[in-house]
Amino acid sequence: MSAAMEKQGGALEWSEGHNAEFELEKTALICLSSKRITDPNNPGKTIPSPRLPITIRNHTIQPSKSHKFLGVIIDQDLNFKEHAAHAMAKGTKYVMACKRIIRPTKGIHGKLMKRLFESVILPKMLYAADIWCASLIAKGKGQGGGGRGARGFALQMARVQRTATLLVTGGLRSTATDTLDAHANVLPFQQTLRKTCFCAALRMASLPSPHPLAKEIKSAYEYHEKRQFQGRKRHPSPLHKLMNEFQIDPSKVEKIEPVRHYPKWEPDVETRIAESVKQAITDETLATEELRVYSDGSLVDGGVGGAAVLMRGEEVVKRKRLHLGRADEHTVYEAELAGMILAIQILKEEAGGRRGTMALGVDNQAVILTTTAFQSRPGHHLADTFHDDLRKLLPQEDGRKLIVR
Repeated sequence: MSAAMEKQGGALEWSEGHNAEFELEKTALICLSSKRITDPNNPGKTIPSPRLPITIRNHTIQPSKSHKFLGVIIDQDLNFKEHAAHAMAKGTKYVMACKRIIRPTKGIHGKLMKRLFESVILPKMLYAADIWCASLIAKGKGQGGGGRGARGFALQMARVQRTATLLVTGGLRSTATDTLDAHANVLPFQQTLRKTCFCAALRMASLPSPHPLAKEIKSAYEYHEKRQFQGRKRHPSPLHKLMNEFQIDPSKVEKIEPVRHYPKWEPDVETRIAESVKQAITDETLATEELRVYSDGSLVDGGVGGAAVLMRGEEVVKRKRLHLGRADEHTVYEAELAGMILAIQILKEEAGGRRGTMALGVDNQAVILTTTAFQSRPGHHLADTFHDDLRKLLPQEDGRKLIVR
C-alpha cells in the first residue's frame, strides 16, 4: 500500500498534479479479516489477529476497528454489529422525539404518528439494510419456513417499532406486540425487514446491463441457481445472501433505464383528458379528425392482451389484437400500451403517406399521461416503442401531432 502510494506516478503524485491531495491525517485504515488467534493471556479464548499499521510519507496510520463509509459503519470482522447498534440508537432517538409530541389525550393524532414512523423513523433506522441486515432476513419465515423469528439485533430493533405502535394506538404497555401491530396496521418488524431487503434486491435486479453492479448481480444469482439455492458459499457477500433468499432472476425482471430522452425532448402527442364521462362523449361526438383509432387493454380468464380498431362511423375498417401472456406475468397497464402500439401500426397502414389529422382514443388516464412522461417508470420500454413508431408515422419535419384523449 505504501509503495503504491509513494512510487513515481503513484496515487500521491497523481493527486498533487490534479489538485486533489490526500489528507493523510484524515485517512483511516481498517483490515477486514475474520482470522483469530489464541489469546496469550487466556489460552481458552481467541482474539482477532493483530492488525499492522502502515506508514505513508513519515505519517503512521494506526488500524481502526471500524469506520463509517457512505453512512454505513464497517467493522473489521464484517458482522456490522456496530452499525446495527448505531441504527437501533438512531431509531430510539427519533421515537423518543415523537413521544414528546403525542399523548393519549393530547398532541398529534395517532395516524400522523404512524406516518412519521413509516416515512421518517423506519427509513432512518433501516438505511442500507440490504447490506448489514442480509444475515437476518432468513430468520423471519416462522418455524414452518425454516426460520426462527426475530433474533439478535432484529429483536432489539423490534422494540423500537413496539414503542412506535404504542404511541400510534395509545395502548397499555402490557399489550402484546402482535396485537399492537395488528391495530396499528403495520407488519411485524421481521417482515418489515424482509420487505425492505426484498425491495432493494428487486431494484438491483432491474438495473440495466451497463450498470457496474449488473454483472455481479447476475453472477450471484447464477451461482445459487446452479446449486438449486441449497448450497452455501463459504464467504457469502450481502448480494449472494439476497439472491439466495429471494431467488430473483435478473433476466426476468424489466430493466429500468436511468435516462430515456435527451433534455430537450418534446412528445409528438397532444393529450386531452376530459373532466367527466359526459364531457368525453361530447368531445368524441364533436371530433373532426380525419382518422380516429381506438385502443384498449384487458384481463380476461387469466390472460392479458391489447387491441386496436379503426372505425368510420359505426363501421369497423381495420383491427389488430395481441395476447401478451398470463396475468401473473403482465399487467393491464402493459396491455393498454400494447394496444396503443397496435393503433399506431394501423394508422401507418391506413394513412399511406397522406397528410391529415389523427386521433387516438384511450380509456386509461395513466396511459395517456405516460405518453408525455419524461421520467423512467415500469413499462417505459413499451412507451418508448410507441414513440419510436409514432416518429416513423409523423417525422419531425412533418409538424403534426397525434391527439390522444
